[in-house]
Amino acid sequence: MKLLSFLGLFFFLQCCLSLNAQEIEERVLSAIEKTEEYDAQKKARINAYREQLRGLERTDTLQRYNLNRELYNEYRIFKQDSAFQYGLKLRKLAIDLDSLPLIAAAAFNLADISVSAGMYKEALEFMETIREAELPVNMRSLYHGLYGRLYNEMAEYSNLSYYTEDYLDKATQYRKSALSYTESGTFFNLFLQSFIEYKHGSLHQAISGFRELLKMNLSLRDQALLHYSLGDIYSQLNEKDKALYHFAEAAIADIQTSTKETLAMIRLAELYFEKGQTKTASVLIRKANEDAAFYGAQQRKLRVAAILPIIEEQMVSQIEEQRAKLYQRNIILSFFIVFVLILAIVIYFQVIKMQEARKIIEKAHSDLQATNQKISSVNDQLNLLNDKLQEANKIKEEYIGFFFIQDANIFEKFREFKLSIEADLQEGNIEKVKYSIDHLDLKREKEKLLNNFDQAFIKLFPNFIEEFNSLLKPEEQITLKKGQLLNKELRIFALMRLGISHNEVIAKILGYSVNSIYAYKTKIRKKSRMGKKDFDRKLMENTTLKF
Repeated sequence: MKLLSFLGLFFFLQCCLSLNAQEIEERVLSAIEKTEEYDAQKKARINAYREQLRGLERTDTLQRYNLNRELYNEYRIFKQDSAFQYGLKLRKLAIDLDSLPLIAAAAFNLADISVSAGMYKEALEFMETIREAELPVNMRSLYHGLYGRLYNEMAEYSNLSYYTEDYLDKATQYRKSALSYTESGTFFNLFLQSFIEYKHGSLHQAISGFRELLKMNLSLRDQALLHYSLGDIYSQLNEKDKALYHFAEAAIADIQTSTKETLAMIRLAELYFEKGQTKTASVLIRKANEDAAFYGAQQRKLRVAAILPIIEEQMVSQIEEQRAKLYQRNIILSFFIVFVLILAIVIYFQVIKMQEARKIIEKAHSDLQATNQKISSVNDQLNLLNDKLQEANKIKEEYIGFFFIQDANIFEKFREFKLSIEADLQEGNIEKVKYSIDHLDLKREKEKLLNNFDQAFIKLFPNFIEEFNSLLKPEEQITLKKGQLLNKELRIFALMRLGISHNEVIAKILGYSVNSIYAYKTKIRKKSRMGKKDFDRKLMENTTLKF
């Protein structure tokens, strides 16, 4: 389990590192794509200063000096020859102002730009015009620091070890002197301490110091300087991934500040080339070459020239390899295309056969559907007939029972009436016979019979009245009196619902004339929302039987 956990953690970390490396690469390439945007901002600031300078009076020497200094600072890391020209102007204006600190600062500027351009002899000449004893104390750290940078650069590009060691010793001494003149706790003081540790091999102490400095609120230029130093240290420690990260951060900061005099992009290209990412390395080294050419830094051009052909050769080699692979793939693809064509021909004939078979199947399916529709239609008719039969059976069942009961009751009444008459006749009581006959109420018996019919019908069709009224216009709907189950009109249509449609039969059952039945029917149909035939059909469909 421990082994599995370890492997899981290992692969997770590898995945995170891979994603982080990809993100770094994307950020650098994205920054390169925005180079023109950042350069345009730089040029806009330069043009703004130039416009201010054109508007100044020739006699306003101090203000002209200040604006020329701003232009020098903009060009210092952007374009060497322009920066040098403004450095010369600053020296002339400083002499006009007769200010020793300004004259010394102008000499520093010219020496600094000469170092950046790889003009070390000229840089020494400019530095030798300055007397340290005449410098203000606050400028001496810059004086020694610039000498340290000059000798360090000379040592880096010297081909003879004798001079290299001498230059490195001088660089070290000047850096230590520069440190002694810095104010404790300032950025320059802390940076020099870590930088000296870095140059003297105390790499881990230097890392700690540079990392602490990165926590400060710094400009992009200072961040680039720190990231480059950390990248170089990690490169010496052979921690390539960390070195790549810091060189990338330095390169991005350089692009954002339009710094053309830079080593970060070259070092980053070298690392990507070592990692086998030749395409990315090619993009970066071309960018570094463009910057070196634009700035005019000879020593950077030499360094780019040392690696650019190697990367280009590797790119050509990869292209040739890809071309060979592509040729092999084309041969394989050609065989595959021939195979596909043969397969396509076979499939074509198979498709034709399938289409013919499909037509046969579709015809059979169509015939089957037609048969199914006929069967479905017959089934619907059978279901409808079955429903009607069930309804008819229910009605017959109810009304046969009803009429048997009614017949039995009538028979019993007439039997009792007959027995009563016979008894009275035997007794010779004619008056009593006459009384019995006179008090026989046939109308009441008829109404009682109709009421029993109503009860039996409503039992079969409990919603008949509501359903019947739904067929009539709202203002013509029938309202029954209290205690009524059906009225004359409803009884007529109730008999029709039971299947008795002839007027003569309805007239005999209800004891009305045929004309009366016809008149009642016509009256009701006029009140309906539909025609005569539709009304009778809806009556049969919409009135529901209770099963």
